[in-house]
Amino acid sequence: MSKLHLSVLLVSLFLGFSLCSAVTADPIIADGLVAYWSFDKGTINDAIIKDQSDIGQDAKIIGTVKIAKGKFGDAVKFDGNQANYIQGAKNLKSFKKKPTKAISVEVWVIDEGFIEWGGYVVCAQDNGSFEKGWVFGTNNIVSFAVSTKEPDDGNGVLTYVKPAKNPNRGEWFHMAGTYDGGTIKLYLNGKVVAENKNHKGDINYPNAKDGNGENDAELVIGQYRDKNEFFPHKGLIDEVKIYDRALSEAEVKHNMKSSGLSVDVRNKLATQWAEVKNLHIW
Repeated sequence: MSKLHLSVLLVSLFLGFSLCSAVTADPIIADGLVAYWSFDKGTINDAIIKDQSDIGQDAKIIGTVKIAKGKFGDAVKFDGNQANYIQGAKNLKSFKKKPTKAISVEVWVIDEGFIEWGGYVVCAQDNGSFEKGWVFGTNNIVSFAVSTKEPDDGNGVLTYVKPAKNPNRGEWFHMAGTYDGGTIKLYLNGKVVAENKNHKGDINYPNAKDGNGENDAELVIGQYRDKNEFFPHKGLIDEVKIYDRALSEAEVKHNMKSSGLSVDVRNKLATQWAEVKNLHIW
């Protein structure tokens, strides 16, 4: 066999394997994605965690968190210290493409405590009767709460949806919460476990007109955190995704088995092709 024929064969085999990888890879759904933190080591530079969506909502490590083996790649490990959490946005103004009419939040979690006021991903103020934003975490039981245009008692109302029981402590589980403008749903490991159909309208966030100093909210990962409460998570968190639409049950199940974005595959193929061209076999 000539060197030319051998080179063509090697290139064909190489690209064939690469294309098979592209076909069999199972990227997450990108439609409506406004933030995606995989927490893989390659996405973390000092205290900055890169948002892998095209929105650019980079997060910041406050205090100290550890990188550990995740459900997919790496994850972040929280030690239950309120000084240690991840700030997705320091205020509502810096929360790019903030979901307003609908939302989905997804995460893989290991929880060591299921505390009364726990936070996996939170953007809310809940101070007495003032309840605005949304909370994705625990209220003794894993839960998703959203404050919406209706019902509203003037200070907002956070309605929590919860399953009958918690997942197993210390084991990975997938959790998703959605709101489509009318129904709040909570998913565990791809199945709907709780819902509430008594809400409608846009998500009711705090704003400068609310008074009582309740005029803002952080986007926080790994802590239930608002103006005067700090309840840290103890355990691991991986693959955090936020969408500005409500995912369907089929889409939640798809994401549960997936990681990464399809653009990553295209970039890898481009890099591999460049490497092949530089082999200079002939």
